[in-house]
Amino acid sequence: MPDTIELARGYALVNDTQYDAGMFLLQRLEVAQGMKVLDVGCGLGNLSNYIADLVKLDGSVIGIDPSKERVAIALEKRKPNTSFYVGVAEDLSRFPTASFDIVYVNSTLHWVRDQPTAIKEFARVLKSGGRLGVSGGSGDYLTAQEKIKEAVLSKEPYCRYPEESPPKFLKQSELIALLDSAGFSERSIVVNKIVKSTKDADAMIEWLDTSSSGKTYGSMPMNLRPRAREEMKVEWNKLLTPDGIHMEMELLVTVAVKA
Repeated sequence: MPDTIELARGYALVNDTQYDAGMFLLQRLEVAQGMKVLDVGCGLGNLSNYIADLVKLDGSVIGIDPSKERVAIALEKRKPNTSFYVGVAEDLSRFPTASFDIVYVNSTLHWVRDQPTAIKEFARVLKSGGRLGVSGGSGDYLTAQEKIKEAVLSKEPYCRYPEESPPKFLKQSELIALLDSAGFSERSIVVNKIVKSTKDADAMIEWLDTSSSGKTYGSMPMNLRPRAREEMKVEWNKLLTPDGIHMEMELLVTVAVKA
């Protein structure tokens, strides 16, 4: 299912988790005035605009995202030193080699189909000594969302419609291997443990739908999705407490330096 403007605008209301994760990564990247930054998977551009304030007018931020709907919203509120384009992580050919001080990848890499190529592209566009910052779900940790999604979508009739491009959460060992292959020999990786809290199952599912650009249900036809959603809601309600639902997550947060 392609992204829609409704999902994109809905994401603006519920993306605090991704924003907070992005801020955690930014604190480790040490963005400074005058830097040129590429924000891969910029979404609505909220963090791009925050970074733009850090680099000031003698720096610049370029954001790319595969969703034309989200890029359209980002363009509505762009700052003088920000630019936004529709694009994918695996193909950064619009940008010259060694043209950025920082490549920033928040809550994005798990949606990239060809992760090895993407990370090599990040290395190519970085200047010597430039920094790559990546934050995303850890393949070493299984969240409640992944368990519930697997439990529901593995049943009939949903299993007839496998996800065309499921998220790929890298294990730390896999991430290290990709960084090595791309020439990032100097890096620091920490685990950021966070909790996503919502008031109820409906709010959790809404966050998951908007965060994934509607990919929660794989490739199943639209007429089946309300039924699948209700079955997921049943599972989420098993985790409901008097103060809502709390989903623990572990993010791998990486800062790597180009030799």
